Amino acid sequence: MLHACNFPIFAAKLILLTKKYMNRIILNETSYFGAGCRSVIAVEAARRGFKKAFFVTDKDLIKFGVAAEITKVLESANIPYELYSDVKANPTIANVQNGVAAFKESGADFIIALGGGSSIDTAKGIGIVVNNPEFADIKSLEGVADTKNKAVPTFALPTTAGTAAEVTINYVIIDEDAKKKMVCVDPNDIPSVAIVDPELMYSMPKGLTAATGMDALTHAIESYITPGAWAMSDMFEIKAIEMIAQNLKAAVDNGKDTVCSRSYVSGTIHCRYGILKRRFGYCSLNGSPSRCIL
Repeated sequence: MLHACNFPIFAAKLILLTKKYMNRIILNETSYFGAGCRSVIAVEAARRGFKKAFFVTDKDLIKFGVAAEITKVLESANIPYELYSDVKANPTIANVQNGVAAFKESGADFIIALGGGSSIDTAKGIGIVVNNPEFADIKSLEGVADTKNKAVPTFALPTTAGTAAEVTINYVIIDEDAKKKMVCVDPNDIPSVAIVDPELMYSMPKGLTAATGMDALTHAIESYITPGAWAMSDMFEIKAIEMIAQNLKAAVDNGKDTVCSRSYVSGTIHCRYGILKRRFGYCSLNGSPSRCIL
């Protein structure tokens, strides 16, 4: 029996126990999966009362017509947009700062990010700084920044299956002066809506499909064996390993195989959901070469 006089001690022990074994889950407000699901951009924008989009993508996706699949949705729904394509393969501080200025001038009230990790990471940085201007130098975002406000609402649509930046709280920006990558971790930057449409990945070269698939598989394995793993992360990672292993080769051989592509993409998303619930292992910390060894 717990006596009243013992309750403060009991409560203190409970708090300590909770902190020691606590696991945090951070997910998008809404996620969509499936061929053609990019059409929900208009539905979600209307539901949330958004009036104008700030569309972040890269020049290659514009060149190869992938970005046009998004502008068609916007135009058919009479949603005005401002296109921003100052995005490098490894986005820089300047890319983010220029994007912040362009967003403010555009009059947009939400962001659409289309691309791989580069475009989505750039959009995350823009969205955070617009609503947290005290971090305008970008460098102060490195590590776990103490931002107070959520980023500008962002709809993220991946065109590769590997980084799954659309469902994570991480992004990477290059500090060209210091010649280093800044890893930024912030729960306030997670996109409001993740829209994972395999049709947007049909243009991926076979080599990129294979590389990003192996990247996701490596992350799933290390997430499963790291000391930070727990029951829920195991659930996601085991399923990720299974789905990627079963479908990656077919997705590489025929990127337009809807069933295999959808299953492969779902596997990479499962992997990242698991990563959101545990700590990285040595493989990620040591970089890409060690992933190849694994």
